[in-house]
Amino acid sequence: MMARLRIPILLGSLAGLCLAATPALAQVAATPTHFAPPVQPPLPSAKPAPTPAAAGAPILESETSDIAKLPPAGPHRLFVATRGGGITILNGDTAKIEGTVNATGAAGFAVAPDNSRFYVSETMWTRQNRGIRQDLLSIYDGNSLKLLTEVNLPGRLIASGRVPYFNISASGNRGFVLNMQPAPSVVVVDLKANKVVSEIETPGCGLIFPFRDEGFAALCADGSLANVMVDSKGKGAITHTPVFFNAEQDPVFEESLVDRKTGKALFITYTGMVHPATLGATTTLDAPWSLQQAAGMGAATTQPQHKTWRPGGRHPFAIHTASGRLFVLMHDGKHWSQKQGGSEVWSFDTDGKTLLRRFELPTDGYALTVSQDTKPQLYVVSQDGWFWVIDPDTGRVDRNLKDLGRTGLIAVTGY
Repeated sequence: MMARLRIPILLGSLAGLCLAATPALAQVAATPTHFAPPVQPPLPSAKPAPTPAAAGAPILESETSDIAKLPPAGPHRLFVATRGGGITILNGDTAKIEGTVNATGAAGFAVAPDNSRFYVSETMWTRQNRGIRQDLLSIYDGNSLKLLTEVNLPGRLIASGRVPYFNISASGNRGFVLNMQPAPSVVVVDLKANKVVSEIETPGCGLIFPFRDEGFAALCADGSLANVMVDSKGKGAITHTPVFFNAEQDPVFEESLVDRKTGKALFITYTGMVHPATLGATTTLDAPWSLQQAAGMGAATTQPQHKTWRPGGRHPFAIHTASGRLFVLMHDGKHWSQKQGGSEVWSFDTDGKTLLRRFELPTDGYALTVSQDTKPQLYVVSQDGWFWVIDPDTGRVDRNLKDLGRTGLIAVTGY
């Protein structure tokens, strides 16, 4: 009986506490169960919000997705590869970016002679830094930058981002890709059929300097040049020039200059010796000349402590083919300082082998090129990301762009 008495006392105490705490609950508890709470008076009516049309606001059109196209190519379009990957398309007349061609870091790049296609030779892995290795020649449309197709490359591509590691013939019908497996060879690609034609072994020789539609030349470890004639089936026939430079003491810059239309070449060494040549089945070599002597100075030597003006940078040379003007990034340094950027640009008359002018740069230039029209523009990029459009006659900086990023390969349309 005591247990039964405790339960109602406990419940009553709780109910009393709750009701004392909230009088409103007490009122509800005292009303019959069928009671309905009073109806709240209606709120005053609010005026509807005005529509955009009533307020006079413009009606925005819905966005549509489309793909922009590049403007028509001109002589002042150029291409710059940044270390982060991708090929940036720049307009020299405005110093503005027009687009970007997709590419992995240190990819090779070439432009079809009619600017209809962009070619990228690149290496990638399925997991970015590991996984299955893929060596590709990626082909993009020159107007929309859409990927058109990919050509799988055999062997082991060297993706270095330098012009002589991937290049095309004068007509644009063939592409040549430097390969290493580990012996050097060159993969020949039919750019009309988008397929690999052959692989030509070049023992002891590397780099690719195409001449006309006949073949390509390669620099050899003994200081000679390999002449590789390529037939219609992609088979190569190799001959060699005599030794003309000291590959151990005074090597030739990889970014030496070749006009693939004519085969005229300038192979330039670390000390600044210029070796003119005409490439072909039997390449002819002309007498060398010194950049420093052309400027009225003594020639640079290979002595370790000999400090003088020397060429240097990632892409330190450019030539305006119609006038024969050679532009060189120069710095004051000792032998083996060929990677140092140039504090000045020197221009030379290659026919007369004389210095035309020299001018200082705002900061050290790392790469340069020149447009090929009758009113050329000189383009220089610095290692810290500056891009300058320069008057090649006066050295005046006409336009500039900051924070382009550290650059490597640089090229212009139609060269």
